[in-house]
Amino acid sequence: MKIFEIGVAKTGTTSLGRAFEILGFTHIGFKREYYLPKSNPTREETWSVVCEVADKYESFTDGPWHDIPFKMWDERYPNSKFIILERDDESWINSQEYHQINMVGLKDFDIEDFLDYKRTKYGKIKKYFKNRPDDLLVMNICDGEGWEILCPFLGKDIPDVPFPKENVTEFK
Repeated sequence: MKIFEIGVAKTGTTSLGRAFEILGFTHIGFKREYYLPKSNPTREETWSVVCEVADKYESFTDGPWHDIPFKMWDERYPNSKFIILERDDESWINSQEYHQINMVGLKDFDIEDFLDYKRTKYGKIKKYFKNRPDDLLVMNICDGEGWEILCPFLGKDIPDVPFPKENVTEFK
């Protein structure tokens, strides 16, 4: 079984990745080098590289994993589990804006473009999985959801440790 977080960044993806590790899954999170394995790769070359890596792991969070069309993962790895992480729009935008401007160097941050992207992506995911409730988990780590939702979905016992809270930024 493979487990793919297929939502958007800044929703608790790092915490989810740590949770996967605690549950004993081989895990890989964000890896910039898989975005550009060589200069100007074709879509097929990029897909080939990420699939070669994906074959070696059980769980995936963040990019490039959630940036690959989720239907491609679903076709390549039948019987996989998929997760999207919810986060309220205001705190998500604050986190995205901070990240995009301070970490990525984006000059023009368009809030509506980011919100439209998130809403459209999540709408497509939920529609695709609407008749497969055992294959998609929607959870909100930022609002405190954790083991009690994740473990039953994955068929795992709840560990005797708090759910991880990683990469948390306080905004003023």
